[in-house]
Amino acid sequence: MIQVCDPPRTRQVRRLSTEEFCQLVRGEVSCVYRPRSEVLRMLTVGEAWGTGGVRGAPGAGCILLPMDADVAAAAALRSFLGWGCTAGGYFLTPAAGPDSRAVGTLAPLLAAAAARQEQLARGRVRWAVVECAAEEVLPLYLRQGFALRAIRPLDSLAPCFWLQAGCLGQNQPPVWVPLADRVHIAILLARGYAALESRESPQGTVLALYPV
Repeated sequence: MIQVCDPPRTRQVRRLSTEEFCQLVRGEVSCVYRPRSEVLRMLTVGEAWGTGGVRGAPGAGCILLPMDADVAAAAALRSFLGWGCTAGGYFLTPAAGPDSRAVGTLAPLLAAAAARQEQLARGRVRWAVVECAAEEVLPLYLRQGFALRAIRPLDSLAPCFWLQAGCLGQNQPPVWVPLADRVHIAILLARGYAALESRESPQGTVLALYPV
């Protein structure tokens, strides 16, 4: 007997409305998406991108923001990187929503958001932020061409991974460090290294750090 099944529905990545994104982050515990007034300010100056979830409700989404935006997250980036390293650039806020850590949902979302970011930046600097509480999604960002450059708070006490797009390492053997060893990674990042690759091992995810 042959059973015919409908093809699986693909969750299309699209630009979300303000109402959809606010609904998406209503139950979010992320420090970046509080308070609600700050989220509304980010949506005013940026673009929200996401995927549909069950019954058409958004399942995951992030905001694409210009680095000169008058919001706390952008101000924190400018303060650390300096205006000369951020002028005209764009960055992605952490993914939010019930499906924000699902590979099948997050991978196409990141691909679309990164492509839009590259289009808007036009060769200028591009960054992304991932909260350390969601470290399991970090390899997805590395596969999209982002490199881990720093571990530090963004606009709160919660630590975040800061990732830069288009970062090239020197032609030297990498230093492989377990992702769980935050102290060793932070020391290497402070010395000018960047994590460009990752792989899975019996000890968990390990990062390849190159001098840049």
